[in-house]
Amino acid sequence: MSQHPFYAATYNGRDCHHFTAADRLLALQRFSREQCLAALELDDLQKTVRVALERRLRKLEKESACP
Repeated sequence: MSQHPFYAATYNGRDCHHFTAADRLLALQRFSREQCLAALELDDLQKTVRVALERRLRKLEKESACP
């Protein structure tokens, strides 16, 4: 994935990202598996966000396993 997983938008030619835990928690609710994995590689990831990403991954895996 070429874009930062917490990319928010581009304003006046500058890319903006979600940096607060609260913003990241909202954003990850619609993440795909690939976005979750990319986000887990970030150095500045808050612990609460890491836990939520891991939970989201488990949920996505469970959903894909169900017919």
